This record gives sequence, structure tokens and C-alpha cells, in this order.
Amino acid sequence: MLKLLRLEYLFNLRQLLIMWAILSVYFCYVVARLNSPGVFIVTTSLMVGLAIPFAVVGREDKFKTAALVCSLPVRRSTVVLGKFAATWAVIILGLGYTLLLAALLPFSKVPLAGVLSARNLLVSLFLVSVLFAVILPFTIRFGLTGIIILLVSLQLLGILALILARIFGGARNLVRIFFGAVEGGLRSLLHHQATPGYVLSLAAAIIAVNLLAILVSWALYARRDL
Repeated sequence: MLKLLRLEYLFNLRQLLIMWAILSVYFCYVVARLNSPGVFIVTTSLMVGLAIPFAVVGREDKFKTAALVCSLPVRRSTVVLGKFAATWAVIILGLGYTLLLAALLPFSKVPLAGVLSARNLLVSLFLVSVLFAVILPFTIRFGLTGIIILLVSLQLLGILALILARIFGGARNLVRIFFGAVEGGLRSLLHHQATPGYVLSLAAAIIAVNLLAILVSWALYARRDL
């Protein structure tokens, strides 16, 4: 496992440094503009949860290294676990880096006391876990093609949402109801009282989502032709 993690590091270092530079510019802008812990948590989680899995997991397909990795004396399930662990390691570093920027930059408006609560940190990990659980199976099974399929599907859904909004119109159309439900769900996650039961439920949900992502990815990668 450690050798696989080292291999992932060697394969992805340059790509991650480039991505880190781009995200640094974005997050410098974010910490200078946002003064809401909730909005900062959601924005940071979405950016880190989307950018890093695409960069780490999709890199293998670009350089055709899957066959090389699977030729090593390791099971495919171990390869998947290595990618999962490597991606989460970079995600944690990415989240920590954004908090460091929020803490050290003199023009930062982010109230760290609100961000660093156990509830908000768990909400951030939950949002990232959900994104990663969607991205990982696509990229594990189809590589860059899976990323393209996912992105095109999201664009088509966006177009469909606009069409439905024009057809139904009004304040109670399906699109407004959907986005209102998403917004309400995020508000509930971020503003729910941080009782021990709620915190434990969030932690259990994070574990469950990640376990499901690993199991699905194992099944898909086992069927992939290299």
C-alpha cells in the first residue's frame, strides 16, 4: 500500500502543484470576500471535492499507467484502495490549506471560530465525501471518458433544468423547488444544533458514503479492461 501511495505521489506531483497554484488564487479571492462560515464551508468543499479527485484519479488514464500498476503483484482492490487513500490525503491537505489561508492572510474576512466547529468540519467532510463518491466510480471504471461523461451529463441536466424552468415558470416550478430543497438541506446541515447524536450521525454518514464508494469502485474496476 505504501508503495502504491508513493507511486500516486510521483505520478501526480506536477499536476497537483499546478492545480494548487490555480486554487490558491481562487481561495485568496474567497477568503477576502466571504464572511459567512457556512458559505465558506460549502464553497471550499465543492471546489476541493471536485478538483482534487478529478486531478488524482483521472491522471492515470491520461498517461496509460493503469496496465503498469495492475501488473504489479497487488490486487485490483488494493489499487483502488491506494487511489482512494491518496486522494483523501490530498483532499485533507487541500482543506487544511484553505484554513491556513483564512487564518494567515491579513485581508481574510472568514471567521475561523465558526468554521472550526466540529459540526461544520464534519459537514465539509460529508459534502466532499458525497462528491468523491460520485466521481470515483466514474473515473475508476472509465478513466477520462468517465469524467467527460459525468461533466456532459451535468451540463445536460443544467440545460434540462433551464428548459423546465421556462416551461413551468412561476415561483413553484420544479427547478425552484429542487434548488430550494438543496438550499434547505445545506442550511439544515450547517445550522442544526451540534448535539452528540447529530455529530455522531454525521460521522456515521461520512463513513457509510465512503464505504459505499469503495465497494462500488472495487466492483467496477474488477470489470475494467486495461
